[in-house]
Amino acid sequence: MIDYQQEYVSAQDKWIVDLRDVDFITMKQNWDDNNFHIKMHIGTKEVRFILEQQEEVDKLIKQWKEYR
Repeated sequence: MIDYQQEYVSAQDKWIVDLRDVDFITMKQNWDDNNFHIKMHIGTKEVRFILEQQEEVDKLIKQWKEYR
């Protein structure tokens, strides 16, 4: 589960990212399970995670655009 708090996004105490630091986001849909594989690129690092719904992807992109 992804949690949004203003410009921060986090995942179940595993990681937290300041969306202002994300340079770009890449994604692709896995056709076997219909999940979306997301990468948030921060400099030379990346945060990878999976979202299950298109609406979740849309929310992430909207939040990122708001704080860029």
